[in-house]
Amino acid sequence: MSISTVLLSGLSGLRASQTGIGIVSQNIANANTPGYVRTEVTLSALTHLGAGAGVQVENIQRAADRFLATASYIAEGAKGSSAVRADILARAQSSFGDPASTTSMFALLDDFWSGLTELGVDPASALRRVDAVTSLEATYVEVQRVGQTIQDLVAEADQRIGDAVAEAQSLVTRISELNEEIRLNKRTGADASGAENVQSALIDKLAALMEVRVSPLEEGGVHVRTSGGALLVGQTPARLSYQPNSAEFTTHGVIRINEQLGTNSNLEPMLLGGEIKGLLDVRDRDLAGLAEALGGFAAALGDAMNEVHNENASSPAVSQMVGRQTGLLGTDAIGFSGEATIGLVDAGGSLRERLSIDFDARTITTEAPAGVHSFAAGSVTAFTNALNAALGATTPSGSANFANGVLSLNVSNSGGLVVQQDANDPADRAGRGFSHFFGLNDLVARPTPMFFETGLSGADAHGLNAGGELVYRVSDSSGRFVAERTISITGALAAPGADWDDVLSALNAAGTGVGGYGQFAIDPATGRINFAPTAPFQVDLIADSTIRGGTGVSFTVLNGLSDAATAGRALEVNVEPLIAADPSRLAVGRPDLSAAIGQRVIEAGDNRGASALVAARDSQRNFSVAGLLGAQSTTLAIYASRLGGEAGRLANDAQRAALGAETVATAAADRRAQIEGVSLDDELMKMTVYQNAYAASARVIQAATEMLDTLLTLGYR
Repeated sequence: MSISTVLLSGLSGLRASQTGIGIVSQNIANANTPGYVRTEVTLSALTHLGAGAGVQVENIQRAADRFLATASYIAEGAKGSSAVRADILARAQSSFGDPASTTSMFALLDDFWSGLTELGVDPASALRRVDAVTSLEATYVEVQRVGQTIQDLVAEADQRIGDAVAEAQSLVTRISELNEEIRLNKRTGADASGAENVQSALIDKLAALMEVRVSPLEEGGVHVRTSGGALLVGQTPARLSYQPNSAEFTTHGVIRINEQLGTNSNLEPMLLGGEIKGLLDVRDRDLAGLAEALGGFAAALGDAMNEVHNENASSPAVSQMVGRQTGLLGTDAIGFSGEATIGLVDAGGSLRERLSIDFDARTITTEAPAGVHSFAAGSVTAFTNALNAALGATTPSGSANFANGVLSLNVSNSGGLVVQQDANDPADRAGRGFSHFFGLNDLVARPTPMFFETGLSGADAHGLNAGGELVYRVSDSSGRFVAERTISITGALAAPGADWDDVLSALNAAGTGVGGYGQFAIDPATGRINFAPTAPFQVDLIADSTIRGGTGVSFTVLNGLSDAATAGRALEVNVEPLIAADPSRLAVGRPDLSAAIGQRVIEAGDNRGASALVAARDSQRNFSVAGLLGAQSTTLAIYASRLGGEAGRLANDAQRAALGAETVATAAADRRAQIEGVSLDDELMKMTVYQNAYAASARVIQAATEMLDTLLTLGYR
């Protein structure tokens, strides 16, 4: 072996040891850096013509474990998803308040029942009337506050989705840029571990936002995909976009990926974990279901109170009754069966006239003076005209009017009105009595329909104004866009005589409607139009500009086919403004309209109506599906407790899932750190080895130098 070979061998040893010392120093310096992966040096023998020529640095690489890294990405994705869901649902649940608190929605409702009970003891007490009305008003104000909190959380989740998508875009772009840096370092033989560590830390952050899978590339760098298969980092970074929408009860847009390519670009079906997935779930499923359940409760409570209140009478009786917005038109069939009675009383509460309405015979019979008024045509207008004529012939005289979906009754200031069902053959339209359906003496009100059982039939004219449109978006079970359908009230649908069956045919038409993706159908018992999607499709309402006549009520609001119509009840239902302004209108008496003309039927001390209102709390009722609450037959009291229980269950389940996911993520991170992390003891041992190797290489060079000097001194050639 020549002296030059010995020198080169020693020099290679110096270089290799120096590289090793540098790598070990880097590891020690980053021992406590989160996500740092230990870097290792691989050395190999250097030969020249079969003879040893020293040592060379064969490879510098991170001690990354692909399997553990994947497990960590999955665990971090689950943690991110469950943590954000638990946080938002905990705040949603806390908005309901502690049931034991005196200020919670449920405590305020109990105050109302107590107020009614106390009012029953002294029905003439103005103070107790005020207390009862105020308690119910406070209950609904609290319902509105909770409902608004839920909507605010929906808006927050949507905004956080936008922020998270923007952050994910930044991470994806930076990871892609580091791919180029890593490849360049590897091609030139430079140390790429620093860039790889930075890239790994960025991928860890991305995994918390959206669960990912990472594939290393032979030439350096990585490909990153969502767990559902969407390519985020390939030759170029994906382009992600999302536009938040803070509007209440809106149909949100979707997260787009590479929309510029013109392909199906919905990223959401390809997200199986991560914070963004958790935000999507809590916004579209959990909070939406909770909001609809709250709206269902607000309406159920109001409808139960109205059913009783419409059979009651105040003392003195009111002289004007203005009904609710029914969404009906004058041309609609009156649609009632059975009988109802309207009593007219004087200022002292004595019965002066009785109008007996027989909906089967389509007649209104008066007694003082005796007369019969027919509404044989059977329309709402015909009925109103007959009722107006009957009231106009009475003493005190009155009138009836139906306009823009609202029925109103009036008598002169010297008299009052009482409306009740016939005891033996009660009037009925879609399950509600005459006064109850029209809301003539409602205790609880909403500007738009509070319930959606209209009593309409397929043969009734639809009455939707020409030019209105319904727009639906169809997607598959994976959330991929399938079609968008617009149904316009034009052409044959806008022609006179077009009925609800025609509208249903247009909605269910294949190609132009949603036929094949679902089915609209009218319930013959209630008149409500329902929609049933066909698996595996989902049909979402995008817009509804239809209006029924002059009612201001759209197709979806009339039938409860939108979140604004159903969940929106939690924000809009409240005590009837006239009663809130004048609690003396609270009807707590129950007059007997079968009494003889001239007999007193309204007494200030009558508490039978108050008792009936209290009894509504514990009477068995049928509740339809409302978000998280399934269809059930129970009492109002139990239904209210189940609403609170469901909110608590949802939050507790989310919290347990978050704790479990955090435990798994911690275990995965610990296991990964054991393999990929830095052990100071091991690194110090390596440092000692490299330092000794450096010293030995230096001694070899020194010995070779001394030998060369000696030979030169001896004149060796």
